[in-house]
Amino acid sequence: MHRRWITLAILFAARAATGFQFQSVGSVADQLMRDLGLSYAQIGALLGAYLLPGIVVAFPAGLLGARLREQSLGLFGLVLMVISGLALANADSFAAALAARTVGGVGATLVVLAATKLTTDWFEGREIALAMSILQMSWPFGAMLALPIQAAIAQGFGWPAEMVCGALCAFVALVAFALLPGPNAHGDPQPAAGAELGRPILVPVIVAGIVWGLMNLACVLFFSHAPALMALRGFSPTAAASLTSLSIWLTILAIPAGGFLVHRLGRPIAAIAVCAPLAAAALSSFVLDLDPTLACLIFGVAVGPLSGAILSLPAAILRPQDRSAGFGVFYTCFYFLMAVGPAFAGRLQDALASPSAALVVAAFSLVAIVPLSLGFAILSKPGRHAARRSAPGGEGDATVEAVVRT
Repeated sequence: MHRRWITLAILFAARAATGFQFQSVGSVADQLMRDLGLSYAQIGALLGAYLLPGIVVAFPAGLLGARLREQSLGLFGLVLMVISGLALANADSFAAALAARTVGGVGATLVVLAATKLTTDWFEGREIALAMSILQMSWPFGAMLALPIQAAIAQGFGWPAEMVCGALCAFVALVAFALLPGPNAHGDPQPAAGAELGRPILVPVIVAGIVWGLMNLACVLFFSHAPALMALRGFSPTAAASLTSLSIWLTILAIPAGGFLVHRLGRPIAAIAVCAPLAAAALSSFVLDLDPTLACLIFGVAVGPLSGAILSLPAAILRPQDRSAGFGVFYTCFYFLMAVGPAFAGRLQDALASPSAALVVAAFSLVAIVPLSLGFAILSKPGRHAARRSAPGGEGDATVEAVVRT
């Protein structure tokens, strides 16, 4: 087995640990409310505290990663996740739980950033779209795996034991992360300095980050609000939850399958231009109550190929010395949209008094990423020339051209 696939497996496990720990609060929300006297709003704050630090931390962490090995950055992030889990297990108030949760969110941001950068290094000029798809699948895999495991632990041993379980998963990932081989796929030393995100690179990276944020926002809004709309239309709570869960599993399966197809075809922007409108049409059909079951299934399949296609875009124009800072900008845009998007959709939903409002926002988000992706292709031309000059042996030329061509 090639070392890059072993590396990807370790990065997959580390990123899955962030999804596992994110779910730890949601899995025991009722117990936390009972034992710590929390409200629903405070539970929501604990959930959001795991994502909000990314807005502040992602870019500085990217700059730091340009001067340190990403492996060190990831290790530090996993240490913070271990500390967070142990602190949550001993929390006796909302303030203590919020502080512990924020520490875990900072750690998770560092892990996600380091994993994305390292995957780009190892798979540049190779199966970049497929590798990014597999990496992206790790977070929902960890969250879905957490649902039955954490529920069983909490029921048998209490919620503090469930928090310790999250810390243990992060520790296991930490040990594996420490054994990662070499700095990158080509064996070249990581530049210690020289990261400079000029306008030809910075602007398309921001556009790619917005595209990534809008795609994930659409998924979060659908998975969060579709069950409520189905219940309003006569579905039983069990049927609504089961159909939404089936859509999530189809998405998880479609992510690597779509990444493989994007890799073989070499046309990620074309994949975005086809799959995003298809997913938006499925959401529109769902809102109009034409065929909710079929709409859920189509949505789950259509959004899968988008992950690898979108994540391969910044890799095409970022030089090796720019990648840490570039992905810091990329994820700052992502975390910002993930923070403000659900709030905006919720306000619109309250104003219109309909759960379908959030799904309309999701559909428009998917439609918007098509012109944005085409704009990326136009804006990234100067950056592609810079990446091409920095690519070793000319192999990067083919990668850069393949990733952005329509």
